[in-house]
Amino acid sequence: MSKFIGLDPKPKTAKVADDFESKILIRRNNKSLVSRVFVDIMEDEWRLAVGFNQMAISKLHGRENEFEVLYRYNPSEESKVIRLGTDTGLENDYTAGSFPSPDEFVIWAIGQEKEIQLSPA
Repeated sequence: MSKFIGLDPKPKTAKVADDFESKILIRRNNKSLVSRVFVDIMEDEWRLAVGFNQMAISKLHGRENEFEVLYRYNPSEESKVIRLGTDTGLENDYTAGSFPSPDEFVIWAIGQEKEIQLSPA
């Protein structure tokens, strides 16, 4: 289940996040991985993180994700979104213009990640 900090998501935003978590299953290193979406909205920076992990039930202390992706956006700059993936260790900049609300940023970032994960390698 998605976790939102600093944002009471609109129903559409919550549905997009829940759909991503429940419908996107990827294969990495011969493992089936599911996702978990985390959103942290602060005044000076908006973040969306996706953790990918195996489908097994977590133990008491959980486990580390197989890999994670972080999208960062500074609403005062309104020009780019930075994506950092721990699977590659690379930062990618995306020209995104400005987002009228954090909900629009979340929907855009989830759509971007869905496109990346579902594209042929």
